[in-house]
Amino acid sequence: MTLEMRVIIKTCLLFAIIGLFFPPTPVLAQEGYANSDLGTSITTPDVSIITIPDTKSAAMIEPKPGEKLSFKQITEILRTTRNLSGRNLSGLNLVGLDLSNCSLKGADMRGSNLERADMMGSNLERVDMTGANLKMASFYQSALTAAKLDNAVLDGAIWIDKSICAKGSVGECLKIGTKPDQPAQVLVPLNPTEKSGGGKP
Repeated sequence: MTLEMRVIIKTCLLFAIIGLFFPPTPVLAQEGYANSDLGTSITTPDVSIITIPDTKSAAMIEPKPGEKLSFKQITEILRTTRNLSGRNLSGLNLVGLDLSNCSLKGADMRGSNLERADMMGSNLERVDMTGANLKMASFYQSALTAAKLDNAVLDGAIWIDKSICAKGSVGECLKIGTKPDQPAQVLVPLNPTEKSGGGKP
């Protein structure tokens, strides 16, 4: 064996020994493993951490039965469903709100401001609109069976038959050209003790 061959073999053995005791250092550590040679540590995200849900996409918390809804809650419900049956909408400012083709069966709308609101084709059975402002609201083709309209102002409202309620319509829709019923006049004689056509015997 020549001298050159011996030198080459010894050199290869030397590198092999060095490789056993000193493994090559990676340039970058893999994700999730510490690189002690570089003095850095990359950790993977903790999947157990609870993230806060997006309030915009999260489902709306269901209100309790009889709980008064806010205007925002009403609009959120109307985005997904037209069902407001039995809901408490009393005393709210709902001017011009689109409530067409809604189910408002048994809803509480006492004292609400529904001026110019559109309730066309809606189910208003047993709805309570006592004292509500219903000026110029639309009730065309809606169902008003057993609805309470006591002291509700209906001036200019579009009624279920598309007729316009006259000014002074309170509690009922007075058609234009009609007058509210007047109490019957009772004629009382000047002297009730006297009989007509009779005198003293």
